[in-house]
Amino acid sequence: MKNNTPKYPILICLCFILSTSMSSAHEITFCGEAIPVDNNFVAEKLMNVIRKQVPNVNLPQLRKRAVANFPVVEYYLKKTNLPEDFKYLPIVESGFQNNTSTAGAAGFWQLMPETARELGLTVTDETDERNDIHKSTLAACKVLANYYMSIRRNHNISSWVLTAAAYNFGIGSIYKSMKKQGKDYFSMQLNPETAVYVYKIIAVKELFEYPELYLKNFSYNVFATFKPSVVIKEPEVTATDEAAFADMEVTVKEDDGAHPESITDKVTTTVQPTAKKTKLIAANIKGKYNNFTDGSVISIQIHENLQVRNRFTRAGNIIKGIGWIIDDRVFIDLGYTDHDVILYDSNSKQGNPLDELKNKEPLLLKVQYSED
Repeated sequence: MKNNTPKYPILICLCFILSTSMSSAHEITFCGEAIPVDNNFVAEKLMNVIRKQVPNVNLPQLRKRAVANFPVVEYYLKKTNLPEDFKYLPIVESGFQNNTSTAGAAGFWQLMPETARELGLTVTDETDERNDIHKSTLAACKVLANYYMSIRRNHNISSWVLTAAAYNFGIGSIYKSMKKQGKDYFSMQLNPETAVYVYKIIAVKELFEYPELYLKNFSYNVFATFKPSVVIKEPEVTATDEAAFADMEVTVKEDDGAHPESITDKVTTTVQPTAKKTKLIAANIKGKYNNFTDGSVISIQIHENLQVRNRFTRAGNIIKGIGWIIDDRVFIDLGYTDHDVILYDSNSKQGNPLDELKNKEPLLLKVQYSED
């Protein structure tokens, strides 16, 4: 909810995309909505939001809290038919800590007292159910669902991005901005906090779900289709960029049939998610890595033919990637874009335990490709 005090910052190990074999821009989505990182203004702003988290974060502590609380949040999101990406919202709001802001917002979801009471929570000097993860999460889901449906009814657009912005700014304030500036969050001129709010959630999602796609130093735009020869330290937005930004239209697609009908009024929607097929390929680690450090190259021997877009590797051959240690697990970037190939251990967990980084250790490669 809207809060004028600084939020507890995001704790992320920030990385930089391996660009040696990139053939297309990295696709970023939020709740199924494509984020227009092909627009220079949006891409550079997202990069800046990520960069600014670096000095304020402590990855192990935050990830420990997040992993402990994600199952509960995911349960209520599924129960209320909301997109799973909203599980990252409490990280931006509170860092999954039950704190109370000077404005009076409290709990993981930073609900204001009057909002919580309207949703049936008890908020007194003796009892504050905003600190109950079950009750507060269900209450927050109701807020998100109501905002989504309200925007849909009153402005004829299905937008989880605007829903998230409304959670921070308030639905009335978002309505006023939409009336003056249109329905695209990424082209709106909003207050500084709301203007970066959705960017923060997107950054957290990317860095939690695909850490192996990023390296540790941000010296240029990771969403570009090429590696520039000049390092970009700060974005420089030209008049041409601003004009393109103002005229830009965002393609919206809804998230895997996620609709909050069960707790609000009934609607009918058509969902057309991107068709993807998935297959698993057996592999194993090749070589010894007793003194492994961040950024070291790891060799992977595949046991089956690997076909990804226009790249083919025959069974028995070696593919190589750069490894990074996150929470005592090694995440390996194999150089494929758009999450096409993700490495899992033999227990189907993303990455590989650092103490099991040894020769012949079995692995699985999760390969995604379009049906067409």
